[in-house]
Amino acid sequence: MQCFPVLMLLVFAPCVLCLTLNDLFPFGSENGDTAMDKNDDGSTSDIPISTLFPFFNHQHSKLIVNTNGVITFLQSISTYTPNPFPIANNARMIAPFWADVDTTRGGTVWYRETTDDDLLNRASEEVRTYFPQFYRFKASWLFVATWDRVSFYGCTSSSCSKTNRFQVILITNGQHSFTIYNYEDIQWTTGTSSGGNSITGLGGTPAQVGFNAGDGIVFFTVNASRTHEIVNVTTMSNIDIPGKFAFRIDASDITDGGCNTEGDLTVTPRYGPMLGGQYLVLGGPCIEATATVKFNFLGLTQKYTCERKTEFSAVCITPLFRYTGDALLLVEIEDQGITTTFRGLYTVLNPADSKHRVYRRNSLDWFTGQQYISWDPDAAELQDNDTVDIHLFSLAEGSDQHLSWSSQVIHSGIPRLAGSAWISLQTNSFALAIRVTSASRKSGQSNRGIWSDIFPLALPPDQAYKFCENWLNNETQLPSLPTADVQPCPCTLDQALLDIVRFQPDPDCNMFSQTSIFSRTGNCLYRREASHCIRLASLGPQGVDNLCCYDRDNNLIDSRVREGGSLQRYHYSGGSGVLPYLANFYFDVLPFLHCCRYSQNVYQIIGSESSSVTNICPSYFTQRKFSSCINYDPPRPARTNGDPHITTLDGFRYTFNGIGEFTFVQTLNGSFLSQIRFEQFQKDNGDLVDASVCTSFVSQSPNTSAVVEVRLNSIRTADVLVNGDVIDFDESNAYQFQGVSIMQVSNNLTKREFIVSFTIIGIAFKAIASSNVLNILPVVGNNSLAGTLRGLLGDFDEDPNNDLRSPTGEMLLPNSTTEEIYDKFGLPWRITETVSLFTYEVGKSYNDYQKLSFRPAFTSPANVPPEVEELCGGDEECVFDYAVTGSAELAAETQQFTVIFNTSVGASYQIKNCEDLPTVHGGVWNATSTIEGSSATFSCYPGYEMEGASNIITCENGTWTDFGNFSCDVLVTTSTMDLSSFISTTLDIMSVSNTETVEETSIVSATTEIETETSTDITTTDANSITSTEDITYTLSISESTTTKSTSTLYSTTESTTESSTSDLPSTTESTTESSTSDLPSTTESITESSTSDVPSTTENTTESSTSELPSTTESTTESSTSGLPSTTESTTESSTLNMYPSTERIIASSTTSLPSTIKSYNSTVPTIESTTITPSTTAKITTDDSLPTFTTTEKADEKSTTSLHTSTKHITEVSTSTSSTAIENNTENPRPSSSVVTVNTEATTTSIITTVPPFRKSLQQVDDFLKENFKYIIIGGVFIVLCIVLVGVFICRRSSNNNEERIYEEVSIEGPQKSHNFSSAKFSSSQSYSSLSSVLGKLSYCEDYTIYKYEKDVNSSEM
Repeated sequence: MQCFPVLMLLVFAPCVLCLTLNDLFPFGSENGDTAMDKNDDGSTSDIPISTLFPFFNHQHSKLIVNTNGVITFLQSISTYTPNPFPIANNARMIAPFWADVDTTRGGTVWYRETTDDDLLNRASEEVRTYFPQFYRFKASWLFVATWDRVSFYGCTSSSCSKTNRFQVILITNGQHSFTIYNYEDIQWTTGTSSGGNSITGLGGTPAQVGFNAGDGIVFFTVNASRTHEIVNVTTMSNIDIPGKFAFRIDASDITDGGCNTEGDLTVTPRYGPMLGGQYLVLGGPCIEATATVKFNFLGLTQKYTCERKTEFSAVCITPLFRYTGDALLLVEIEDQGITTTFRGLYTVLNPADSKHRVYRRNSLDWFTGQQYISWDPDAAELQDNDTVDIHLFSLAEGSDQHLSWSSQVIHSGIPRLAGSAWISLQTNSFALAIRVTSASRKSGQSNRGIWSDIFPLALPPDQAYKFCENWLNNETQLPSLPTADVQPCPCTLDQALLDIVRFQPDPDCNMFSQTSIFSRTGNCLYRREASHCIRLASLGPQGVDNLCCYDRDNNLIDSRVREGGSLQRYHYSGGSGVLPYLANFYFDVLPFLHCCRYSQNVYQIIGSESSSVTNICPSYFTQRKFSSCINYDPPRPARTNGDPHITTLDGFRYTFNGIGEFTFVQTLNGSFLSQIRFEQFQKDNGDLVDASVCTSFVSQSPNTSAVVEVRLNSIRTADVLVNGDVIDFDESNAYQFQGVSIMQVSNNLTKREFIVSFTIIGIAFKAIASSNVLNILPVVGNNSLAGTLRGLLGDFDEDPNNDLRSPTGEMLLPNSTTEEIYDKFGLPWRITETVSLFTYEVGKSYNDYQKLSFRPAFTSPANVPPEVEELCGGDEECVFDYAVTGSAELAAETQQFTVIFNTSVGASYQIKNCEDLPTVHGGVWNATSTIEGSSATFSCYPGYEMEGASNIITCENGTWTDFGNFSCDVLVTTSTMDLSSFISTTLDIMSVSNTETVEETSIVSATTEIETETSTDITTTDANSITSTEDITYTLSISESTTTKSTSTLYSTTESTTESSTSDLPSTTESTTESSTSDLPSTTESITESSTSDVPSTTENTTESSTSELPSTTESTTESSTSGLPSTTESTTESSTLNMYPSTERIIASSTTSLPSTIKSYNSTVPTIESTTITPSTTAKITTDDSLPTFTTTEKADEKSTTSLHTSTKHITEVSTSTSSTAIENNTENPRPSSSVVTVNTEATTTSIITTVPPFRKSLQQVDDFLKENFKYIIIGGVFIVLCIVLVGVFICRRSSNNNEERIYEEVSIEGPQKSHNFSSAKFSSSQSYSSLSSVLGKLSYCEDYTIYKYEKDVNSSEM
């Protein structure tokens, strides 16, 4: 039994500083209060309240207002003389002024509950002020009770004028609760029946102020209680406001508000993001108005200024960190030349674990252009301003794999409460993050804001292909990964969920992720075919990580077939000299996405006579081994659930329903210890039964880990304590502490699930908590512990018959009775107080949990009611629990956990499987898994054809059946597109006609005149998409001790200095680029100034463009001599106003040709394609600007550079085309074609063609042969089908008209690009142009309710 008095701040201040009537919360009938009847020592009846009110770790649904200055919860109080606390007999009370009040002599007691917004806001603000650690608190419910001018018992006619006025406010948000005591006027302390004077109301046993838990143990009092000094309570305070007190009352102990001279520092939030910018509230020490506050973290030299908010708190903004884990916080408070230093602890969270408060919409693949974000407008970091700015952070690689952040403001002055905005994504970086930042910044502070996830920029296929190539080149300069020494993946999802020892859920892809928009932007964004992924719980050999992913059929994904896991060079948690998460994301995640998602299949033409389709993804797995479960050995589970039913690690089952604290499992050498607590089961009505349940367990690996305890809590279901402190999961669901990781798997109103993993020793626990029981699934995955464990879970030696071993070594037979096990095995494992690891609540100790005389029920009743059989379905342990406790809820929990345990047992057996399927050049084996009985089929990649025949193989007796005799040979076609290529391209265009992004390409002639036309999304750039750069650039370094220095930058994007570049994709220039704002990467070989075209400039000349957003349309004249001298290109560039959006399915083609000595390409050589739009009423005209300058440049053809990820090929001249949304009228003085022409100007040059080709399942040669043989039949059939469709449409239209009224046809143009293909093929003369073959002019006719699209095709049948 202990007393916990609070030291009051005695403020003998002038009366002007005391509370006045206006300082009280409004009360009285005019405010909706209820008045108690006039009485002496009376009480109200039970008052039901509309929310559960937490008090002393219990939830309450009703309360009682007592006349004598007390609010109670379990029973009324009529006692007029205050007894000293603590008081038992369920006297759970809040006592603002417990004394002998008699309202028959004068005064009124008022009360009401309220949810009035103004009062809630006032109460919330007071709580946030007096309790800085609850700076986010928002009250949802209040109860106000006021004793207004009340007299004391026994007063005389003259002394009854001596009255008291005081008030109590109960405040809660459903989870936390607070009480405020207000004392406006106190003139008496004692009634005459308590020994007081009838004239003065003083003397005797004075009033008591405080709280009582009602258990006879826990209480809290103001130290002037029951003394004559209590009459001066109007001048006392614990928050430095005379007559006002504030307390937190939901926990097992009462907490004062305000500050204290001792200055125990509180840091809130206790955890925060590695990227910084967090609103950090410091409390504890009193901070005078003249004081200055500065802070820094141990290891950082820079000191940051904090802002004093009140005398109780200061606000600091966290900087950017290079590490994760605990950081020692140093706070200096300087006042009048005296500096006092305080210390606190702050935990830096991994970016993958930190909850995000900025949400990206449609977040799977973000390209350049307009994107949409939303954010939490109530975030504390944004509260001091009505507007916010949006910063785009770019992660870039420097020399020696150094990573650095830089930022720019892309939108400013957005209303904070809007909570969302469109942003224009213009950047040349691959890894990005968005921070919504408060518009103002305090002097000496970091910028404060909230973050999105770190995400990749999705590149077009050609650039992604180059990215992957460059990454592969750089990987060869690094040491090989230790593939043979890494822990293999579990073979099935059940095994993955069981193995919480060696693996942990991947933060970016797991089945436990919450769907709240402010928790994660999305799940499995980088492994989109996975339903759950896991990573190594600790660093593998050389710091590597192993990512294992599972599909919706619970099978391990083979990443060669679908997006799954692989070995990774850097562990996501970092390591020595490695940036947590950022290194893994940049050097492992990005390469996977670019090699295996963004690049897709690449169609590459090499030379003039051959071509092939290239899939670069298999090359990725030469550097990152695909997931494999060969030689995987599962861990072994145990369990404790219900009225404790225990299964040991060796599988022996028994029941031990003792009460007390016992050794759960321990190692013989003392390297690990876990203890468990069983308490007597209590029914809902409070009755105790002869049964027990687990309510807590605690574990530690001495000298290597923190102490972690999981225990039930009646308010929050369960709490997790680390070294005695309760941790919350507001900032993250996963935490890393010394030697132990903790993850909250689920959290709902009735159940919480946690994983506690001691990775060093190899022991973990899964705990599932409900309102009345804590069920535990221990898991051991360290085989070196075999035979070295002791306790209730056995010895872990694979022999269940010797598990009933007592601490003295006495062995019970496995067929011992439950009572014998209870007396001779279970009870001897009771721990002593000296070795206990438990943290005891206030007022409780080790002895309070030991009931040595308790005897449980060892057998269940013989007759089982039908409802029990229906509930349990034959589960004997479920039946036993229901029969003994009478609780259907407990019985159901027992049954549900038994199912979980049985699944875990099934997963603990080693699975027989076959070896990994071999990697075959040009193709892949597709198998559901490698488990016994699985089958697999083989297919070649697009661009390859099978030579020979493969078999459907099966895994039998650990070996695959005969593979067959086959190979995948490169499919060779001519470099120029024949008819089949054209038809397939046309079909692909039709297949994507409903999308907003279509790209078509055809070859103009053997002179490699290339014309490309692309339909585009209209994207407007916000005026606020500014390129202002944040004044602070943070540089984060990675020093890899196990790798050699790379001689070139891994993801180099330039060969020279780039200034103020804001292009949407990486700039790949070979010279200085200034103020480039193109939406796609610039790949020029010269200086580009003020370029704002939305399509990449890929010419070999110097270009100046106007500031429009359409890809430039170019007229070029190129001359090249046969002697190989450089050609001269004349180009006039104009831009219109559409935005080019990158396609996700493209093909890169390279053609090698020899050009004539001089080639001139004019408008006359290329068909002009008219641009028309769907605008029935009007058609706008735009006249092109003739003022655009023309440049002539001479350039030599050089060899291709390979040092940069997006290095442009110097032989490549890429098409830049545009189609306006309005008709374009060319100026007659300077005529320009509507589509650009590109002319290659060097001998044996390589020309890049970007086109769209569907993934072929048959070889291109087979399709080509078929079309050649049946072409005329296809044409005839196609014409016939089109005619039929038109006739049927006309017939329907005519039928739909009434009374043969005249039909009105309104012809309009179809918006978007015209579909024109000029191609050259062996079938046709190279001088002939067939633009009309694929040019489709859509004429749209409206006929009442039917819409008919009439396609007129100008086909030269004679030429066919």
